[in-house]
Amino acid sequence: MQEGASFIKASSEWQSKFQSSLHQAQAALLRNLAIQTPATRSILCLDWAQAAVFLATCQHWINTRPTTERLHFLSLIPCEFQVDQLQAIAQQHPEFAALIDQLQAIWPRWQTGFHRLHLAQGQISLTLVFGDYAQLSEISGPIDLIYLNLATPASLTLMHCKQLRRLVTTHSVLIGQCNHPLHRQHLAQVGFILPPPSMDDFWVATTRQHRQSSHATPVEPEAIIIGAGMAGCAMANQLAARGWQVKLIDAQADIASQASGNHVGLCHPTLSRDDNFQARLSRAGFATTQQKLMQLSQQGLRIDFGVDGHLQLAKDQAAATLMQLISTEQPQHHQMVRWIDRQQCLTQHAINCEFGGWWFPEGMWANPYSICNGYINQYPDFIELQLNTHVNQIRLIDQCWHLYDAEQQLIASSKTLILANATDAIRLTPDAQLPLSASLRSVSKVWHDDLPVNTFSLSGQSYLTPALAGWRCAGASLVDAQHPQQAEQQNIDDLSQLIGAAVVTSNPVETRLCFRPNSSDRLPLAGQIPQRNNILHSVDQLFQIPRQPGLYGLLGLGARGITWHVLIAEMLACQLNQEPLAIERSLVAAIDPARFAVRELRKKTHDSAKECRKPSNRA
Repeated sequence: MQEGASFIKASSEWQSKFQSSLHQAQAALLRNLAIQTPATRSILCLDWAQAAVFLATCQHWINTRPTTERLHFLSLIPCEFQVDQLQAIAQQHPEFAALIDQLQAIWPRWQTGFHRLHLAQGQISLTLVFGDYAQLSEISGPIDLIYLNLATPASLTLMHCKQLRRLVTTHSVLIGQCNHPLHRQHLAQVGFILPPPSMDDFWVATTRQHRQSSHATPVEPEAIIIGAGMAGCAMANQLAARGWQVKLIDAQADIASQASGNHVGLCHPTLSRDDNFQARLSRAGFATTQQKLMQLSQQGLRIDFGVDGHLQLAKDQAAATLMQLISTEQPQHHQMVRWIDRQQCLTQHAINCEFGGWWFPEGMWANPYSICNGYINQYPDFIELQLNTHVNQIRLIDQCWHLYDAEQQLIASSKTLILANATDAIRLTPDAQLPLSASLRSVSKVWHDDLPVNTFSLSGQSYLTPALAGWRCAGASLVDAQHPQQAEQQNIDDLSQLIGAAVVTSNPVETRLCFRPNSSDRLPLAGQIPQRNNILHSVDQLFQIPRQPGLYGLLGLGARGITWHVLIAEMLACQLNQEPLAIERSLVAAIDPARFAVRELRKKTHDSAKECRKPSNRA
């Protein structure tokens, strides 16, 4: 909060609830944490309780645990909670002031879905889950400690208890307060072992033997990553932050040389009427990227980026009508984006357009090379960069991946191999049948003096970035492979149409061609690579698809690499370290590399069933 800003006074009722929740957390949750082994790394709280439970837990963790230990704190939270209310609490409880300041600085601007916030220099990860108990089905485990804090009977159904049971392991504990018979019955029915009812304020439940996780944890915290673009460098950064030793290999002479090699890229969310997977993933990815780049910058690493806003112009009247409708139907995203008409575009942003568009006040631009460099330099002792190294073949030998060059000389080996090398992953894993493709695109660098003065980014039929080191980027037109020399003029023509004025360049224009990696459904592929050969059993769900041991991918980022790359790298790092995930389970499934195998096998099963139902041609 800026100096001199007025504090929002919490009501006496609100402060009373905070004090009560704080007392309960200190009496039950922290007492249990004190006797838990250091393995307690993840806590799920079903009641945000005015942030009292979170603040008390974090303060206890910071005071008692080494900085190398990470805490995941997940909490259901009502959408109407305002973090500014905590300023009054900071005055009464100065021990929480630093945490409250950190919370306010990174608090999400829109309160839907999952939001992961990193505090205490990465020691604590807070995952806010906006909504009610129905969101339990979207949370992933493992969870070491669940804090119910049900002082009064609530709608904790049998189905909700089943979701809680899904999240725990053999060593997990559950702390409850309410002795409501139906709640106890539901918890016992799904496998929690509860103590006899008593007059104690709190009770602790344990679990029976739990099934094995579908994701095996690597034995050794070391990995090889192929591809030193944004995806690979972000993945190396996330693993290094968790103490892994990473070898980062690339065939080029420098990092960020292929699809990540453009001078400037753009980052902003997308929207859809049905809030589809792309919209939800881009919204979460945008917030995660923004938080990460700001944290790197605050740590003194040079990251060339800006939060100058983004104007996305409607391409035609139909698009304008749809964009207005989405803005009307989704008022909860008003802080993220708002519709402005043609006149507002002209008066507010000096853009003379035909239909209007969406204004993203926090839309970002960034230089991918500086991002990749920052990721590596944040953990130089944990990331070994090996350039000019072409991996010709990979082989799994005795549960260890071996990488070979063209002369069949061993390059390196590891039990964990992560492919972040775009469409080249198809060559290395042909049996996985990854549905990746590449489109040849062009981006032109235009000297800023040859263009109208504005500092924000612009998109529509094409795009235009703000200036970095005097150059603005325009593109990214699809290149005709038969006539690549026409790409530059196509970008200039598209740019003229975008800004509504002919672009006349008095300085040389520099145009770069690169292949943009895409997936067939325009979503990234992030997770363990499937083993598709010889699947003889029927398949309906992702967990039924066998996986290649120790082989993972971060692929198919398409045109949204800056928006998506931090989020999916963190998601995969959490999977590898058996940590709760930062996004909904449905989103994890939507980007699982095995989703295409499931669709194909379902179709085969459906076609076979139809064939069996055909009447026989008996005489």
